[in-house]
Amino acid sequence: MNRSSRHCSDHNRCVYPWIFIGAGLAIGLASCASFKHLTQVSNTFPPAKDCGKCHVDIYHEWSQSDHAHAYTNPHFREAKDDYAFEDCLGCHAPEPMLTAGRPGVRPSGREEGVTCVACHLDQGVLSGPLKPTGKVHPHPIGVRPEIYLDSGICGRCHEGTMEQWTSVESRKNTCQECHMGSIERKVTQATGGISNLLVAMEKQVPVRRHEFRIPDGSEWLGLNLRRSGTAAEVVVENRCPHDLPTGDFGFRVVTLEVFAADGRGETLRVGRWELARESGTALRPGESRTWTVAVPEDLELTRAVLTRRSYGEEALVLAESRWEDHQP
Repeated sequence: MNRSSRHCSDHNRCVYPWIFIGAGLAIGLASCASFKHLTQVSNTFPPAKDCGKCHVDIYHEWSQSDHAHAYTNPHFREAKDDYAFEDCLGCHAPEPMLTAGRPGVRPSGREEGVTCVACHLDQGVLSGPLKPTGKVHPHPIGVRPEIYLDSGICGRCHEGTMEQWTSVESRKNTCQECHMGSIERKVTQATGGISNLLVAMEKQVPVRRHEFRIPDGSEWLGLNLRRSGTAAEVVVENRCPHDLPTGDFGFRVVTLEVFAADGRGETLRVGRWELARESGTALRPGESRTWTVAVPEDLELTRAVLTRRSYGEEALVLAESRWEDHQP
């Protein structure tokens, strides 16, 4: 290789990295400019779909959750006489900022319910529990695990449940540990083009889903079934750090049913009871309760089922105990 060729090769080795660095800086600056509105609030606020352009998985989970429909829920709308009464609105359409106590109601965009900035916008910074893993930050980022991993952020609105949770002195899970399932993934997802390059530089980290679900009851409910002669006993133990059912307002009922089968194999319901806050029958944290039901000798005890109902929703099975599982 002649001297001129070596000079060109050396020059390329020097120049090419700076091209990529310059391109990265250009991408970063463009990203910061285009996402400034995510932290700017005046009479309007950044909609969740704008956050969803990068946080695709989180946006999809949130959009299917009760938080996203907290304001438009027809039962809530009816209870508020088409929003004529403004009490409760602050928790169903909270202002776009992180607050220490119950949030105020925002003036616009209420149809998005408990939207992203209601929990993550903190004095012009979008905050969360994790340090950023990407090389480019399109918006200011705050790292506050002491806020987002603590039940207190949920207790701003779920005040009654928070009071129950606080009263339990033994070790207990936080709201997030039970109701926001864990998963390992990148915080942002690529949607093509430049975002493929940006997301490629991120790493997967343990995070919490934004689905706000009711977890599998086998972990936090005890349901035991036994029979003695013509009597059957069913025992329910509430292992939650709050009442069963819980919630300050609205219709929530937990139903216990016991079933038996006749000689033809047809299933009959032989017992049914309801647990509800309004009737004073909700189970306290750590409380066990026993119900007894008569089962004729010609019927074979089969199972006990615990379900949760809320308004017109399909009943959710919390736990099921089959008689055959209790046989020696």
